[in-house]
Amino acid sequence: MDDYPIRSITADELPAFEEVLALAFHASGIDERLKDDQLIAEPDRWFVATDDGRMVGTAGACTTRLTVPGPRSLQAPGVTAVSVLPSHRRRGINTRLMGTLLDQASERGEALAYLWASESSIYGRFGYGIASLCAELEVPTERSEFVDGAEIVGRVRALTREQALPLMRPVYEVAAAARPGMIAIDDGWWTVLSRPRKKDDDEPLFFAVHEDPDGVPDGYATYRVKHEWPHGVASNELTVESLITASPDATAALWRHLLDIDLVATVKAWGRPGDEEILSLVREPRRLKFTVSDGLWVRLIDIPDSLTGRSYSTDGRLVVDVRDAFRPRTSGRYELIVEGGQGKCASTDAEPDLACGVAVLGAVYLGGSSFRRLARIGQVRELTNNALARADSMFAWDPSPWFGFIF
Repeated sequence: MDDYPIRSITADELPAFEEVLALAFHASGIDERLKDDQLIAEPDRWFVATDDGRMVGTAGACTTRLTVPGPRSLQAPGVTAVSVLPSHRRRGINTRLMGTLLDQASERGEALAYLWASESSIYGRFGYGIASLCAELEVPTERSEFVDGAEIVGRVRALTREQALPLMRPVYEVAAAARPGMIAIDDGWWTVLSRPRKKDDDEPLFFAVHEDPDGVPDGYATYRVKHEWPHGVASNELTVESLITASPDATAALWRHLLDIDLVATVKAWGRPGDEEILSLVREPRRLKFTVSDGLWVRLIDIPDSLTGRSYSTDGRLVVDVRDAFRPRTSGRYELIVEGGQGKCASTDAEPDLACGVAVLGAVYLGGSSFRRLARIGQVRELTNNALARADSMFAWDPSPWFGFIF
């Protein structure tokens, strides 16, 4: 007998789904998230586990196109809204929900899945690898001078929401199509990313758009300012909500704009790429308090389709023996042959060059990690001479993967 049946929801069950999610995450309300999820939720991809008819666990997937090295894009589900009520943990509910999502993705011909982890210890056991880093910084504006030779090109305009939004979306689309780890967005996603929030009442969202010398928008930033005036002296804190650019000039100009805003003593940002350019732009990078943690997690579902679906930096041949404890059907030996930067992958009986778990392939897939780094911690075994170096040369990619926002 199935104690906790799993099923997809209907559209009118989304509020109940959100209530379970709020209970599991100790959230104070569901109104704002419900508005978002009504725009992006796909009921047939949003699942619940039930106990005597009551929802006790949740997990969903959003159909998206993920940019992969090439740049190219593949249809991939973004896993979200994963929760189990405190009263029902340690009963295998999340494991079954994760399996259900991956089974459905496989049935739909989707080669890989990705997610942001609310708790990093959970998803490795389901075959996800850390595919990108997420950076955080906090810099005093008085110690934010740029290095010599850093030229500010074009202009930055401070705009209202209504003026900025039509200029921002094309910039996002260009940036997302070029950087591994970002996704294409439709009208629903754009509304979720750009609509006003409750906290705007206390800390309004401000908008800045960069234009190149020809007047074409190629970058934008949104930010909030928290007011602090100790002893009547301005010591305000600016928090960057988003900074998306399609050119190096826009990146430098927007950072300079944010760091030079009057009455601001500190600029903070979270969710930045691991290779954030500001590390090289400022004279005193130590002042940034730059830290990194795990960002996007990627899980290969169909290894041949995944590895054939991206481009590579160098040509070569590689045979990898892959272990997948969570989905044993994925385990096997795979041959990747790259010619002219394009790969073809298929199952093989040939002798392997490397052996690893499926999470390793997720970690290196977007170019955000390396086989050698993972070999140093025992996650990869080199079985033929120079195979690690050859694999890293093939899989390396610039820029590093980055998602651009949290969902």
